[in-house]
Amino acid sequence: MFNVFDGPDAKCIILSSRPFVLDSLRDLLEQNEAELVQVTDYTALDRTLRCDPEVNFVIIDLDSFDSVISQFESLSRMRVAHCDRPTILLSEEFETDEFGTHRKMLGDISLRVPVLHASLEIALLQAPVNNLEWRKHLDAVPSAPDLAQSAQHEAIGYMHA
Repeated sequence: MFNVFDGPDAKCIILSSRPFVLDSLRDLLEQNEAELVQVTDYTALDRTLRCDPEVNFVIIDLDSFDSVISQFESLSRMRVAHCDRPTILLSEEFETDEFGTHRKMLGDISLRVPVLHASLEIALLQAPVNNLEWRKHLDAVPSAPDLAQSAQHEAIGYMHA
């Protein structure tokens, strides 16, 4: 299928409680010798990311929870605390896959569910590039409170994209 990773050193973490999302991603990633760890809440995600520096990608199934709005604070906090981890957002609500940076406050890539294998391949290649832009953005922001305020304003555009 694809050869994004060179061997079993690839490690992804997914925040999801939906079995069909987990199964499809697990099959694809494991066929390519990538490890997939699952967590079901933001607290476990934060704990795992703090304890395991070898996680290459964070994948968040937004539809596992009530709404993006209810996740906004947790997601924003995770993006700042673990800004070096490329983040891929999944949702059935997305009209299309988005590989640009206009949702950078919440994630590096947005994929529509069900996720196509080709889209995941592109996402795994593009997410680190977009994540670099995210980190440059954070470096340019004077302080964390300003970042939170900026994130709230940009989230309104995210909800309508």
